[in-house]
Parts: sequence; C-alpha cells; structure tokens
Amino acid sequence: MSAFRICDAMCDRSLPVPAGSDMFNRASLLNAGAMEAIKQYDFQCFVFHDVDLLMEDDRNLYTCPQQPRHMSVAVDSMQYKLAYPQLFGGVSAMTRSQFELVNGFSNQYWGWGGEDDDMYNRLTYHKLHIARYPANIARYKMVKHKHGKVNPKRFDLLRRGKKRFTTDGLSSLKYQVKDIVLDKLYTRLLISLGRR
Repeated sequence: MSAFRICDAMCDRSLPVPAGSDMFNRASLLNAGAMEAIKQYDFQCFVFHDVDLLMEDDRNLYTCPQQPRHMSVAVDSMQYKLAYPQLFGGVSAMTRSQFELVNGFSNQYWGWGGEDDDMYNRLTYHKLHIARYPANIARYKMVKHKHGKVNPKRFDLLRRGKKRFTTDGLSSLKYQVKDIVLDKLYTRLLISLGRR
C-alpha cells in the first residue's frame, strides 16, 4: 500500500513562504494536502504529521493498519505520557477510505487546537477504533517552537461537531494551490484558504 505523509506546515523551512494575514487552519491544510496527493497518485494511506515532531524509534512504522492509528503516543514535552485517552493529534495514520468515510478534518478550526479532537470524535462516531503502539515505541521529540494563536471557539465547535460531520470537511473544502514544488523526496504545496 502506498502512503503519503502530509505535514501541517512546510516540511522544509528553508524555502520562503509568504505570510498570510489569516489565522492558521491546520485541518483545512491537511484536507487540501490529501486531495492534492490523490491527484498525483492513487494513495491509499495517509500519515498526518505535525512538522515539529521527530520520531525516536524506528519500530513505529508509518503504515496504515486496519484501524486508524495514533502514532505520537509518547512525546517528550508531555513526559512521554498520553495526555488524555481521546488524543489523536501530532502524528496519525488512516486509510483513504477511513479518511473519506469521516469526511476528512473539519474546516472550522481557525487557530491552534481542537481539530484533532474533532477527528477523534468523527472516527469513533463511525465505530472506528483508535490503534496505538506502546509508549516505548511510539515516542517523539518535539522541536521547541511558539504555538499559534489559540482558537477560543474550539470547545464550542467540539460540542456541536456531530451536527457538522457530513457537511463540514472534504465536502466543504475550498482552497487554491498557489505553488507546487515537486522534489525527489517531497512535494511542497503553497495553499491559500478562503476564510468563511
């Protein structure tokens, strides 16, 4: 099965990126990355990866099992413990059919936080079980950085998320590809999102 790794921000920070005036929308960028990947090849496995996490153990395989996998179980900044049982953020893997079944990520989460919890809710609503490697294998180091502006509406969006599962996600995604760089080891996309 071919896999495609999708970063939440530019994987190669040495390339110039024009700064937008809007708040960051990680979930919409991950949706757009998946859709653009499918245009290039018939990928059947997606690994959604925060750019600030570095894997510590190569037994943590970047593949898609039968159930969605939360891969960043133990992060050094969280004392290598799972912060809470519903955590699905950082690094996760799911098949294309699972991703399409849940309508991708919600596009409503502007600013930092909430979109991963929304995805957890989407997956469990569709009776998918979250798989995890043991914490001694699923270990990551977090690169020090500043978090973006926190989304003050994230808890309200999470409470009302179930009502939007079918209408908010891949089915409502709007974006423009401003630039594509096809490198030997990665594809870099510059995406513009229209804030609604």
